[in-house]
Amino acid sequence: MSDDAIGFAAVAGMVAACRDDWTLDSFDRVEQGTDFVARVACSTPNGEQRAVLKATIAEWMTPEIARAEPRLFERIGRETAIPVPEVYGFVDRHAEYPTPFYLVEECPGENLEGRPETLAPAARERVLREAGEHLAALHELGEQPRFGQVGVSDGELAILPTDHDADSERELFRAGVDETCDALADGTAFPDYADEPQRFADLAEPLREALHARADALTEPEPPRYCHWDYRYGNLLLDPATGETTAVLDWANLSVREPAHNLAKVEAHLLDPGGNDSEARARELRALFRDSYESARDGWAFTPAKRDRMETYLLKCRTEAMACLPLWLEDATPREKAKREREHREYVREYL
Repeated sequence: MSDDAIGFAAVAGMVAACRDDWTLDSFDRVEQGTDFVARVACSTPNGEQRAVLKATIAEWMTPEIARAEPRLFERIGRETAIPVPEVYGFVDRHAEYPTPFYLVEECPGENLEGRPETLAPAARERVLREAGEHLAALHELGEQPRFGQVGVSDGELAILPTDHDADSERELFRAGVDETCDALADGTAFPDYADEPQRFADLAEPLREALHARADALTEPEPPRYCHWDYRYGNLLLDPATGETTAVLDWANLSVREPAHNLAKVEAHLLDPGGNDSEARARELRALFRDSYESARDGWAFTPAKRDRMETYLLKCRTEAMACLPLWLEDATPREKAKREREHREYVREYL
């Protein structure tokens, strides 16, 4: 069922499947994202209740992985101080509606995707400090038995095999490099969105060579832990006045990797290479993020080896940003895309 076909009757049915004592009164579709998400108003035994309904309709998201999100909300909410929505109910399989789907609390706050510059300096700093604390809390859930992706097996959270035949951070890194560089060479990771498919094709092989060489030189990674792979402004709800993070969303892509790789990925998201920060300001925010993380993990420190691995991971993150440019800048002008291209090329030049 496409999102266009999901009308009032379907939304009402999904709400009732999650909570049989709730009745849908109205709903508003949230346009952002690749899944069906709606804010719903319902009549309940305790009066009117507002909530959020999400149904997975993106073809690239497997049900085994998507089913993990409400279960992760429950575990993260129970075992950490990371703010996540309360879960009202979820359904893994249904004969009529797209699954999985779930019903959760509607949290306060605003999505500031593409607008972090609207935050006051102190509020922006709070976002970075809390990001460090949240990742530390996630990683402190403990070492995991193997690398992979978090999903659901036999109704329980489990670590699923990856798409790659790899059982170490180094092997997964290499596989990710090849996948990304292949995308750059073939017309980016999102050719349907690309107005210039060959924008970075000339850099595909030089970047592949540089990243594989850096993989050879990687020091031994830490054991794998849960990693939120998409911790960015688009998946945060914030108090725009204070910068307080009121909810961390999108847990359907939780990976099991080494913490330094997760830290690099989040730095790449929150310190947007296309933002308006000066180099000095970016260094200041990076230091806030890293100091916050380090302070929240007892006995953990940013050693030279970890910093070196993060630099390699950050180069890979930049390569991924190049491959994703058509989607991430879908609504940008040609001039804005060209500006971002120049920024990416300038960044990778020193590594090639």
